[in-house]
Amino acid sequence: MMNRIARILPHLPEMFRRDAAGEPPLFPPDDPLQYARFQIPGLTGQPWHDAAQFAWTAEFAAHHAAIHGELERFLAQQRVTFRNYVGPILHEQADAGEWHVLYLEYRGKRWDEHCREFPQLMKLVDAIPRRSGTVFISRLTPGTHIPKHCGATNTQLTCHFGIVVPEVVEMRVARETRAQPQGRCIVFDDSFEHEVWNRSASVRYNVFMQFWHPELSTDEIAAIEQLEQAPQLQRVIEQYREGASALEPVRN
Repeated sequence: MMNRIARILPHLPEMFRRDAAGEPPLFPPDDPLQYARFQIPGLTGQPWHDAAQFAWTAEFAAHHAAIHGELERFLAQQRVTFRNYVGPILHEQADAGEWHVLYLEYRGKRWDEHCREFPQLMKLVDAIPRRSGTVFISRLTPGTHIPKHCGATNTQLTCHFGIVVPEVVEMRVARETRAQPQGRCIVFDDSFEHEVWNRSASVRYNVFMQFWHPELSTDEIAAIEQLEQAPQLQRVIEQYREGASALEPVRN
């Protein structure tokens, strides 16, 4: 049977044209709150996922103390620091408080100087099956709100691992809002509209990771990776890399 990626190949020029023109997508999602730029038809859209379905998430919980220790050591120095986050593509940013990030990896580009500060974390990250996309550590200062937005594609899921999470940190994905736990992973589909609040008086530290949608076959993943070599997508990827590297440093 023809895979999902092969079925959209004849439509790629029109899909790219519509995206560039800001027109509605050729293959609209079933849910209007799932409005990522690059949608693959036929993938199940589910805002929240049970992290326990992905066995590797338990390893992050088991090593929470070690990862927390790496973060504390990192915060004690100023040679390598967080950056003030402004989305490299859509320029999304916090509309209250401050959102800082420390990039670790993006589609093959590794920030080695940053990764060396978190050896245990990166050992676990590198062991994630079918990992894709982006890895960074996110910091939300007290009172921060990240307004509603969505990711670029429905081909991957997102995992958040809370290193330090005050009690009143919440995330809405589509129509459901959940509190974020400390020391455990949560998994969601960021192609759905989502937003985050840190209503506490403390800072939240969180690891952001992505992996391929579980319904994608190995052949489909290989086809997507080949598609990403198209000039239109390479321009988007390079724009993101350049933007991520140019973010303004802030103190740890």
